[in-house]
Amino acid sequence: MTVIVPFWVTLEAVGRANRRRGQIDGRSYVLGAWVFAIYIFGVFHFTGAGTLHDILRLGLSLRDDQANLQFLSDYMIPSEYALNVVLFLPFGFLVPLLWPKANRLPVIVPAGFAFSLLIELSQLLNNRASDVDDLLMNTLGALAGFLLFRAAFFGAAATGQGARAERLQARESAVKHEPLLYIAVMFLGRFLLFNEVGLWGMLP
Repeated sequence: MTVIVPFWVTLEAVGRANRRRGQIDGRSYVLGAWVFAIYIFGVFHFTGAGTLHDILRLGLSLRDDQANLQFLSDYMIPSEYALNVVLFLPFGFLVPLLWPKANRLPVIVPAGFAFSLLIELSQLLNNRASDVDDLLMNTLGALAGFLLFRAAFFGAAATGQGARAERLQARESAVKHEPLLYIAVMFLGRFLLFNEVGLWGMLP
């Protein structure tokens, strides 16, 4: 609720802004935006992004072993690298699909890096560790997802089956940096309102 409700409210506000410009977002876009939101929720959940309640409970003190700044650390195993790459594949695919202005490599790679950095920094607020290797692998995942999108989009166009993707690509939003707005409101909702420990305490 702390993640999805802020997204829903923002999506409705963006839709109204677009309608005032005479543009009605189609069902394909709305469905895609919801898929994007559920994906972002999943990333926050599985990575354990830190919250304000973590600060109140644990304070701001950091452990010596809480941050790794060494690239390609010896203790990392290949499966962990692979999972971090896979985690960001949907980011690199969905963002250019839903927001055509982001359909550029110099946009996707910095955006994937910034999204991963946001998560890694927030993990300093709780008992989880932040790792520069995670940041690197997540960014590579966003890049790989973007390359998959380009291959899929141009492959569909070449076979004459890309009409739906082309309609999405023709969309022009009234809001600049729309995907970043959704990520920001979802992160802030979770950061300010989610209390994992308090929620467990309410259970019988």
